[in-house]
Amino acid sequence: MDSVWFSKPRPSGGQPLGLSREAIVRKALQVLDEHGLQKLSMRKLAAELGAAPMSLYWHVPTKDALMELCLDEVFGELEPPDPDVDWETALRGMMHSMRHLALRHPWWVKTIGEYMSIGPNAVGTADAMLEPMRNAGFSAVDASQSVSTLSSFVIGFALAEVNFGDRGRLDVPPPDVARFADLYRDRYPRYVEMMNEPELWSLDRQFEFGLDCVLDGIKARVNVLK
Repeated sequence: MDSVWFSKPRPSGGQPLGLSREAIVRKALQVLDEHGLQKLSMRKLAAELGAAPMSLYWHVPTKDALMELCLDEVFGELEPPDPDVDWETALRGMMHSMRHLALRHPWWVKTIGEYMSIGPNAVGTADAMLEPMRNAGFSAVDASQSVSTLSSFVIGFALAEVNFGDRGRLDVPPPDVARFADLYRDRYPRYVEMMNEPELWSLDRQFEFGLDCVLDGIKARVNVLK
């Protein structure tokens, strides 16, 4: 297993314009947020920084290493929960924050699982999720599996939200919903009926319902185990 986090940053001395790992990551984040994953390359990034492409590799050995650094930087935007709240409130708040983070940085959620997430911010986020559960009496295994399940739900929901969101708003019915209904009304009447339910077009309600289901399932499962 190789990762940028297993090596120390090289010193910035002698590099053009005071080039540093931090400056490279900041510019890469700007490019990713404004233009997406497809527009990020070491050569284009070097041009944005006014530096020779090879000078970037002094600080960041590969593009994969750069992506690891960028992923972790975004994890740093998640604030830990209030230590005085119960585990369910803490985890609910962090799951909402994770969803909002994905919507602010669409490229970020698309790369989770593709690159290593073992930087200090990512690990700190995981630790902050585990702490209230461990304090509430969850075993290490129960807490870890619960956090993994919650995070998987949020990442999956947010990923679909981001991908479909590129094609327009998701919180209102598409203009051709009537044509769709005409196409399938006889064959799949229950699906067509569902499309006419206004509350199903609210992504916030959909997310809250799913989050409630996962949390309720965790509580029921842990009660059984106890």
